[in-house]
Amino acid sequence: MPEYSEQDLKYAAEFRDEIHKEALAKARALYPEIDTVTDPHPVEDYFQEHWDYPGKQYTVIAIPYGYNGRQALVDKIAENTVKSYLRQRDGGTEDSFYEVIARYPDAVVDYAIVGAEGPYSEAESHWNALLKGASRIFGNQWKLSFDIGKISSRKITPDTLFAPADKKGGLNYRKAFLQPPHGNSYTDKDFDTVNTALFPNGTEGLEIFEWSTEWSDYFDDGHEWWGTLCITVYDKSLERFAVIMASATD
Repeated sequence: MPEYSEQDLKYAAEFRDEIHKEALAKARALYPEIDTVTDPHPVEDYFQEHWDYPGKQYTVIAIPYGYNGRQALVDKIAENTVKSYLRQRDGGTEDSFYEVIARYPDAVVDYAIVGAEGPYSEAESHWNALLKGASRIFGNQWKLSFDIGKISSRKITPDTLFAPADKKGGLNYRKAFLQPPHGNSYTDKDFDTVNTALFPNGTEGLEIFEWSTEWSDYFDDGHEWWGTLCITVYDKSLERFAVIMASATD
């Protein structure tokens, strides 16, 4: 490895910090509680060697080799950061779904995967999964306090869960993913990609509860105008629940 002067390393570290700030902002758009990034590249990787005619070599501070531009590096660091955060948050559990959803930092839908515990008993099991999933999604950002008398739920079908987004209608899952208050460039194909990862054995037989949203200040922003989403989905084939939430404003 080439030897770099202290001054060069200082400049490279400052450049790396700028990259990290951009990646952290992107990761925190998904999970505001993230406070540091995961970058596999040491500061020495932020140099590139160039040859100038007639054979003179010089060194410049630049992004590490292997990336198609600065934004590609920022996106990759943000993705790695989110993946690392989710693994730690969920007790070290690594699920391929988290790798997929990390590719969509402009989505405002929050997810948590919760393993089934004990015999399945419909509403009670969904409620327990909701509390566990909410505690993961909320972290220290929102209060997990509620009046159980104000919480209601209803069963819905997979067709209802994955229904088209109605521009003039209320908020549903697809609309929450594709049409957040500040917009994004995602398509129905992206929505399908995410849900194929979330429900790899298909959607037939999923048992779904939709919940009211008066029970946490997580939902306060969405109550302003855009809407709120709170859904638990039991996948018997995997013996796990997917907790899906959304709340946002402009």
